[in-house]
Amino acid sequence: AYLLVAAAAIACYELAPAGQMVSWAVLGLASVATVLVGVARYRPRPALPWLVLGAALLVEVVADLVYQALGGSIGGNGPFPSAADAIYLSFYPIAIGALLGFVRRDAPEYRRGTLLDALIVAVGIGALSWGVFSVPSSAQPGLGALTRTILTAYLVLDPLLFGLALQLPLAGRLRSLPVHLLLLGALASLYSDTYFAVTELHPNWPSAPGEIVGYAAFYVTWGLAATLPSMAQTVVPPSGRPWALVAPRTWIALLCCAALISPVLLIVNAYRSSPDDTQVLAGCCITLFLLVFARLVQAMRAWQRTTLRRETQAYLRTLIADAQDAIILASMDGRVRFSSDSGRRLFGARLGRGPVAALFTGQDRERVARGFAQLTGPAQQEQEPDWPTAVHVEAGDGRIVRAEARWSDLRQDPTVRGVALTLRDVTEERRLEEELRRQALTDSLTGLMNRQGLLRKMLAEYTVGPGRPGAGGLLMIDLDDFKEINDTLGHPIGDEVLVAFARRILEHVRPEDAAARLGGDEFAVLTAHGPDPFVLELIAQRLIEACEEPLETSAGPLRVAASLGFATFGQLSGAQEAVPGPDGRTDPDTLMRAADLALYAAKAEGGNRWRRYHSGLLDQAVRRAELRSALEEAIERETLSVAYQPIVYLDSRQIAGFEALARWRHPTLGPLGPDVFIPLAEETGQIIELGRLMLRLAVRQVAQWNALRPGAPCFIGVNVSVHQLRREDFVDVVRDVLADTGIDPQQVVLEVTETALLDHDDVQVRERLQALSNLGVAVALDDFGTGYASLISLHDMPIDIIKVDKSFTSRLTTSERMRRLVRGLLAIGDAMELSTMAEGVETWEQHEQLLELGTGAGQGFLYGRPLAPEDAAALWLADLPLPLSESE
Repeated sequence: AYLLVAAAAIACYELAPAGQMVSWAVLGLASVATVLVGVARYRPRPALPWLVLGAALLVEVVADLVYQALGGSIGGNGPFPSAADAIYLSFYPIAIGALLGFVRRDAPEYRRGTLLDALIVAVGIGALSWGVFSVPSSAQPGLGALTRTILTAYLVLDPLLFGLALQLPLAGRLRSLPVHLLLLGALASLYSDTYFAVTELHPNWPSAPGEIVGYAAFYVTWGLAATLPSMAQTVVPPSGRPWALVAPRTWIALLCCAALISPVLLIVNAYRSSPDDTQVLAGCCITLFLLVFARLVQAMRAWQRTTLRRETQAYLRTLIADAQDAIILASMDGRVRFSSDSGRRLFGARLGRGPVAALFTGQDRERVARGFAQLTGPAQQEQEPDWPTAVHVEAGDGRIVRAEARWSDLRQDPTVRGVALTLRDVTEERRLEEELRRQALTDSLTGLMNRQGLLRKMLAEYTVGPGRPGAGGLLMIDLDDFKEINDTLGHPIGDEVLVAFARRILEHVRPEDAAARLGGDEFAVLTAHGPDPFVLELIAQRLIEACEEPLETSAGPLRVAASLGFATFGQLSGAQEAVPGPDGRTDPDTLMRAADLALYAAKAEGGNRWRRYHSGLLDQAVRRAELRSALEEAIERETLSVAYQPIVYLDSRQIAGFEALARWRHPTLGPLGPDVFIPLAEETGQIIELGRLMLRLAVRQVAQWNALRPGAPCFIGVNVSVHQLRREDFVDVVRDVLADTGIDPQQVVLEVTETALLDHDDVQVRERLQALSNLGVAVALDDFGTGYASLISLHDMPIDIIKVDKSFTSRLTTSERMRRLVRGLLAIGDAMELSTMAEGVETWEQHEQLLELGTGAGQGFLYGRPLAPEDAAALWLADLPLPLSESE
C-alpha cells in the first residue's frame, strides 16, 4: 500500500505541475507515517532510533514544502540560499543521531572499528566532492561567503550521512534488507544533493538525469525500510561478524581507495586551486592519515584480543575436553555453533549445526524454540526467555536422557554473540532419588505404602474441602493375637503372614483405593472419593470374611483374625457421621485418630469385627485419657490401697495367708474396681509401676503382721503381670523388697496367669521364674484350667502352687462331670508335687467337696471378702477358724 501511494504521488508530481507541492507533501508524509506504523506494528526495542529517523524525515518534508513555497522546485530552480536551507541543514544532525542509535548497542570494539571505517569513507567522498565542485568554484567571485558555506556544508554532511549509513552493513548487518534500504536512501540523497550543488555552482551545466529521482528514492527507501518485519532487528546487536572480518581483502581495498582520494586530488589540483582549497585538501589528507592510523591501532588491539581469546579458548577446550557436562554455544537464531566433546559424545551425529531445540523432546523442545524466538522477536527485550532447567533430551543412540540445563545469555559478549547451554546428565541421579523416595514411602516387607507414604497421599489427594463432593475414608486394620504367631512360630513366619495378608487386602479393595502398612501388624486402606458413602462398610466386611480363609505360609495354612475400624469424611447421607475438621476440611491426623478409636472399639469388643467411628468414641477416648492421667498421678503419690482376702487351709480352716488386691478411690468417680483400671494399666504400661507399688505395700504389711505372730506366720499372694516378668529388673525389684522388709521369701507367693506361660519356650519368662525360685519365693499358677498353658510348662517352669479357677468351683456341686474334671486337675497337682488351692469358694457344700477331693487351701467369699488392712490384721490376730459353722 505504501509503494502504491508513493508511486501515485511521484506520478502526480511529474504529470500535474500545479499540484506538485501537494504531491510531494503526500510522498514525504506517507514516509513519516510508514515509519510510525512500523514502530507500532513491529515494536523494535529500543524504538528511539526509528522515531528519530521519522523525525528527520518530517524535517526534510517541512524543508521541501518551504522551499517550494518560496518558488523553487524539488531539485533546484529556487532562491539560494533561503530559509529552507536552514531547515535542510537541521535534518542532518537528526538523521545522524538516528543512524548512530542503530549501532549504539553493538559490541564496543566492533562499533569503534566500523565507525572509523565509515569516517574514512566519508572523508574520502567529502574530499572528492570538494576537489570536484568546490575547487572550480573558487574562481567564481560572484558566490558570497554564506552561499559558499552552505554549499560546503552540504558537501560535507551528505558524505558523512552516507558513511554512517554504511556503518550498518559494515557492523555485520549484511543480510538485513532494511539496512540496505537505509544505505540506498543515503546514497540517493548524496546523489541528488551533489547535482544540486553542481547546478548552483554551474548554472550553465545540464540538469541531473531524473531531476527528482534521488530525493524521491530517499523518501521511498527510508519509508519502505520501516514496513519490513526485520526492521526491529536493526537496533539489535548483529549476530554476524563485521564486514572487515567477513571480507577482509575487499575491506582493505575500499579503505585504500578512500584514503588515496585526498592525496590524488591534492596532486591533481596543485596547479589550479587556490591556497585555501589546497589547505582543505591537505587537512583531509591529515584527517585520513589519522583515521587510518587509528583504525590500524584498533585492528592491532583487536588482533591482540583475538590472539589472547584463541589462547584462552584453546586452554578452555583443554579443560572441557574431559568434562562430563555438555557445553553448547548457540547463535541467537537458535542454531548450534559449537559443542564440547562431551556434547558430541552425548548427541553423536544428531548434533550437527541444526537447531538446538531439536535436541530436546516434547514440551521442552517447544519451550526452547519459544525462547530463541523471544531473542529475535519484536519483544525480545521485554523479558528474559523462560528457559527450561529440568529437561529431557534425545541422545545419539535414541535413549531419552534427563538433564539439568543452565542457560547463559552471552549476546553482549562479542566472542559468543549468542546463548551458552550447559547440560548435565542427571538420569542416574534422578533414578536414585526416585528409588530413595520410593523406599522412603514404601514398606520394604509388603511393598505397600508406609505411614509416610499414606500421609503424603492423604495430603496430596484426599484432604476434603467444601468443593470436593462425595465421601471417602480411612480404614485401620490390626491383626488379632499376631504376637502369638511371632512367639510360637517365629518372626519369619510372622513376616510371611504379613505379606500374605497384604496381598489379601489388595485383592479385596478397589484399584483407586490406597493400601498401606503402618507398622507391625497394623494396616490401613484409604478410599477414594465417590458418591457411595457405604463403600468402607463393604470393604470392611469383605476383609473380615476374607480372614476366614487361611493364609498360605511355609509353616502351613494359618487362619488369622483382624479387627477393623474406619472413619469417613466428606458429604455423607442419612445417619452417617463424618469426621469433622476446621473450615469443612479433614486433616490426616484427625482422620487417623478417629479410625484408631474405631479400631480400639472393635478390639475391645473381642476383635474379628469392624466398627465405624462416631463422636461417642471420642468421648470415651477422652475419659480414658483422663483416667490414665489420674492413675499415673495415683501411682506417683501412692494413693492406691491394698485389700486383703483371706486364704484358709480347708482341713483346719485356719488362715494360711492373704491375696493382695489393688483398690483405687478416684477423686471424682469414687471407688474403682480392678476390672476398670488394671486392663488400662496393662495396655498403657503403667502396670509395671503399679505392680511394683502393690508388691512393696503388700509385702511390707504382711511383714508387720508376721512380726506380731512370729510362731505362726502367714504368706502374702501378689499378682504379677506378664509384662513385669519380661522386664530384666523384675527379679532385682523382688530382691530389694525382700531385703527392705526382712520377710522370709517363703512367705511371699507371686501369682502368674496361664497367659504368661503360653509359650513354654519363652526364655525370658522361664529365666525370671527360675531366678525368683532361687530367691525362695513361691510361684502360683493362677486361674489354672482356663488358659492355654501346656502341661509341659508345669514340668519345665518352677511352679509351686496351682489355683483352680472359680469357674470350676462354682459348678462343682451341680455337675458330676465338673467334679471329675476338678479331681483330674487336683490329681495333676499331686502328681507334680504341687500345692493346690481353689478360688471362688462361696458355700459350705463347695468347701466340703473340695476338702473331700484333697484340695489344700481355699479362697472365696465363704471365708471373707477383701478387707482393709486394719480389718485383715484384726482377723489374723483373732486366730479364729473360718468360716464359722452354722451351729456357731
